[in-house]
Parts: sequence; structure tokens; C-alpha cells
Amino acid sequence: MLPIVALLAIRQADSKSWYGPATATFQVMFGGNPYDPAVNDVHVKFLGPKGDPIDRIAYFDGESGYKAILVTPIKGRYKATLYRNGQKMIEQPQEGLLDLEAPLPHGFVRLDKTAKNRFRWDDGLPYYPTGFNLGWQNGNFIPMADELTKMGKNGVNWSRIWASSWDGKNPWWPQEPGVPKDQLWPKALNTWEKLVANCEQNGVVFQMVLFNHGLFSSKVNPNWPDHPWNAKNGGFLKDAADFFTDPEAKRRAKMWLRYAVARYGASPSILAWEIFNEVEWVDARYANRWPDIESWHKEMAEYLRSIDPYGHMVTTSSAMDRPALFAPMDYYQAHTYPSNVLNAIAGYEFPADKPGFFGEFGPPGEGKEAVRAGLRDGIYGAMAANQAAAAMYWGWDTVENLDLYGEFKTASTVIVASGIANHPNAKQLHIRVATAGAGDLTFGPGGGWQPMEQSNFNLPDDLTPQKLSKLPGYFQSMEGNHKDLKAGPITLTFRAKQPGKFVVRFNEIASGGAAIRIYVNDKLAKSQNYPAKDKNYAPEGPVSVPFPAGAVSIRMENHGADWAHLTDMTVTNAGPQASGIACGESDWMLLRLTANKGLTGVQGTVNGLSIGDGTYEVITIDLDSGTSSTKTMQVHDFSLQNYVMPGNDVVLAFKRK
Repeated sequence: MLPIVALLAIRQADSKSWYGPATATFQVMFGGNPYDPAVNDVHVKFLGPKGDPIDRIAYFDGESGYKAILVTPIKGRYKATLYRNGQKMIEQPQEGLLDLEAPLPHGFVRLDKTAKNRFRWDDGLPYYPTGFNLGWQNGNFIPMADELTKMGKNGVNWSRIWASSWDGKNPWWPQEPGVPKDQLWPKALNTWEKLVANCEQNGVVFQMVLFNHGLFSSKVNPNWPDHPWNAKNGGFLKDAADFFTDPEAKRRAKMWLRYAVARYGASPSILAWEIFNEVEWVDARYANRWPDIESWHKEMAEYLRSIDPYGHMVTTSSAMDRPALFAPMDYYQAHTYPSNVLNAIAGYEFPADKPGFFGEFGPPGEGKEAVRAGLRDGIYGAMAANQAAAAMYWGWDTVENLDLYGEFKTASTVIVASGIANHPNAKQLHIRVATAGAGDLTFGPGGGWQPMEQSNFNLPDDLTPQKLSKLPGYFQSMEGNHKDLKAGPITLTFRAKQPGKFVVRFNEIASGGAAIRIYVNDKLAKSQNYPAKDKNYAPEGPVSVPFPAGAVSIRMENHGADWAHLTDMTVTNAGPQASGIACGESDWMLLRLTANKGLTGVQGTVNGLSIGDGTYEVITIDLDSGTSSTKTMQVHDFSLQNYVMPGNDVVLAFKRK
């Protein structure tokens, strides 16, 4: 049976209305570690108009006393009483009686009880997240508070912020002398309070990332060699992999979680406690200690739920191949950095038992237009797959440096205008675009380091995110390393109305080298050898071969010692001049059409659309200009016939009236 505190937390978290916040301050000091509940288990009980005491964990303010913040389902006047280790204290709050009359605008974000792949505010409004990460404060860069202001002004309603050591937000890694080793660092705790307030002011709901992989990794982004808990630095852990089982490490982890709940948990700007960032990169994983990692996650998730009276969600981020890791989490969160963002994200299907979305992605390529294209593919690819949120871009510095805030403002417009949040049952559509003129087909793998599940493609019909997500980005050797990944040839078949070129680009070659062979209609057309070097390297230029008119088969093989990382492939004049993605149901549809680079006024037909007969409001949003237009349309046996795109990249929303 759950403890009384946990039962009260669950009961209060079910509330639809909240009032507050109000803070009770007690200027009192106790002996011993003020952050350790084993020594100082400090609570405040608030007695209000209903007569039932409401318990809140108190936190040490780092200077002179303890505070407790109250947000409650019952408005009115409250009297605060301090308790230490279960005993009532005689100290009186600095403020006297507390009045809670102001309601929180929407309450807190929850899992939607009626739709397994959606979130919803306490007041019933849907919450469909869109935004980008804001991990830490980069040196000599725009302050996080200023970037949050820009985010709020441009429709961003989601972010992720790390408790990182290098910018002073890790309370267990002080950047100044004199902080006791077993106590939290007050300066980091105060920084978090300011950030939470900034998020509230700007309407940005964020995931608070409590631990990150580098802290306990000596291999991937390693911070462990410098970690104050490392025994080599005078700490108590001899091995980073022991973090997940060591009693002292667990005790300290819970001290941080408890403090975060007590000081920041009353804020509706916290979407979820994210226990770990990319836990698959910690040393414990490389030591084959996944059961320890999974058990730790379960324990910490249960602990958070037992002490959080506001019922914030709990999540983590990791590769999606460990079901036991995500079992105690409230939603799935994957990260991806693929060759082709659209195919990786739109082609991915999360488990259906709870919400899932990409908490990080990075578009490949350099320059504003390449980044912008990848950014849009992540946002609208996730919408087309009807995931629980838009995919979330990693590079907050890139958004600022390239001034990409407008992309999020337009995405927010699309979300509101289309009403996608209210269509959890819409399905991704397998549409086909045909245009009056022929265009080049450029496509890339949506997969990463994985077995080759799809290698034969009939162009253009097979160039869907679902199929291209099964094509690995790492093009393995057929006879060298990594035979377990089922390396094989990539085969493209199509009919060419005129002669053309096949062009393939690689952006990295393994140090062991690669040997690419390209066959056209079973005849060797190109042999490109990449020699072994002392480290991985970038090759020079693309590889291209001509093909004739008529029926064409192109087969590409790797006979080298190791992999070549595939960026994309182009087949000239072998497809339409535009492509599309969509999701929909019988009375609603969201459609994105993208013309080939540099083309405007493309005319074509789109088949495979979902909506039934009726009268529809059709909203068209130009992603380049951000402008929109609305018209009414009568639909019968619907397809888009001879449609002229009003821009190069447009979104259309169809809503039955």
C-alpha cells in the first residue's frame, strides 16, 4: 500500500483547479546537513478553510531558513506550521497567514485520460508540445533568460534544460570552494529557481533533466574523470558503473530529487522530471549492467511519485530497445541524428500504450537553408506520423545564430489552425504525388546503426518514410566487419523517360576503408575505393554514374573492410517535382507538400487522401512566408486534382464544417 503522503499526492494531482502559489518562510536553522532528510526531514503543514492539513516538503534556502511552497485545489486563507522529523516546531512563518486566491491559468500538464498519445492540461485544454532544447548556458552567448523570452514570443511551448555541471546547474558539482561534499550547492539551486520563473513568464513548459550520461561515462562525452564523486578525486565511487547500485549514490540522488520537488515542483512550467539524458551511454551499459540501470529508474520514478503532490510526469531518454527502462515512465522519448530527418521521424512508430515523441533531433547539413529544411522535416514529419508532439530540435545556439525562431512561430500557427491536438486517432497516410513535369528524386536513409531491413526500392513508389526508415545510414561491407547487421546491396529499379545520372554522397568513411561498386543494369559502371586511414574521415565529393532511358536497375555494393556513412542518393528526372506527407481521418486531414528546390507554381495531383464527402474549411499555410489563407470547399470522392502549389513548401489543413 502506498504511504499516506503518496495517496494525498495522487488525490491532489487529480484536481482540475489550482490556486497559488504562496510561500511560507521560517527563519530557523537546525543542526546537521540541511539537505538530508535522514537528519532534517522538514515539512510544513498548511491548515486551510476546509480544516484538513495539506503537507508540503520544505527546502533549505541556502542561507538562513526553510521554505515551503503551496499550490492547492482549495482557495482561501492558510496557516503554516513547521515540522522537523515529525515533531511540531514553535517557529512562526515570516509572512503570517497566507492567502491563496489567484488560480493557475491551466493547472499542470497530464497524460490525456481519453487518448493514449496525447497530453492535456488540468483544465481540459490539449497540450501539443513544440519547441527546441535549451540544455545549458553556452559561454559568451545570449543568456538563457533572453532566449526563453524569444521562445515564448514565437510560440514555443516546450524545452529541455539540463542540470549540467559546466554552466553551474549541477547541485552536486560546485564551481566554488568551501561547499561540503555531502551537501547541495546553493548557487546551482538558485539558478534553477530563476530559470523556472523565466519559463513560467514565457509560457515554456520544460523537462527538467536531473542527470546526464557524461556524469557517469568514461567513454561518451566523459565527465567521469573530473567528477567529484570519483574516488580518484576524493569521492566515494571507484567505478562510474556503480552509480546505479551504490547506496550512497542513491541517497544523494534522492536528496536532489526531493529538493527539486520541494522547491520547483509547484510550478506548472515543469512538464516532467526527466531522470536521465541518454542513459545508454553510461559506463554501466558498457559493463552489461542494464538490469541495474532499469531497476534504478524504477526506484527513482516511484520515489518521485511518492513525494510530488502535483503529480508531474516522469520520463527518461534513451535508445528505444529497452522496454523495461521505459515501463515505469509516463511517456517515451527518443533521440535521433540521422542522414534523413524526415524518413527517420515520420517512419518511426512509437509503442501505442502511452505518448511518444523525439526529444532531440539534429538535421544534417550546413547553412541556413539546409538546417531549415531539416528542421521542418522534423516538425512536420512528426505531425504526419501523429506522434504526441512535434520533434524537438537540439541546437538552441543554431536557432539563435541563424534566426530560426520564425519556423516555430509558423509551426505553432499550424498546430492551432489545424487542431491536430484534437485528432489523436488520425493515421499517417500513404499518399502519392504526381506532377506535370519530371523532377529529380533525392532521398536518404532514415535508419542509423542497425540491420538492413529494406534494401530494394521501386522508384518512386517505395520512397516512403516507412520503408526508408529501414535503410541504415551506415552502409556496411558485404564481406568485412559487422556481418551481423545483414549488409547487402542497395537496389533501385525505375523507368526513365530519358537518360540521367545516379549520384550518391557519403559524409564519412570508417578508418578501415570501404570499396563502393555501382552496377547499372548488372554492368559495373563505377568502382570507388576509399583506403584505410588512422581514423574515420570525410571523402571528397559525390560519386555519380549515368543511366540510359528505359527500364533501369541500379545496384550499389560495399566490398571494403568497413562502412561508408550514406548521406543521400539522387536519381535525375525519375520522379515528380514535389513530394508530400499527411495524416488524417474521415473528417480531418493535415497535408504538407514540398516542391523540389527552386521550383514554384508546381502543378500536380495528390492521391491517397482520407477525407469523406462534405463541406470543409481548408487552411493553407505557406511555410516560407508564414502567411495563411482560408476557404470553404465541397468535397466528393476527394483527391487534389491539378493543384497549383502557392509556394515551395505549404501545409494544408482540412476540417469538416
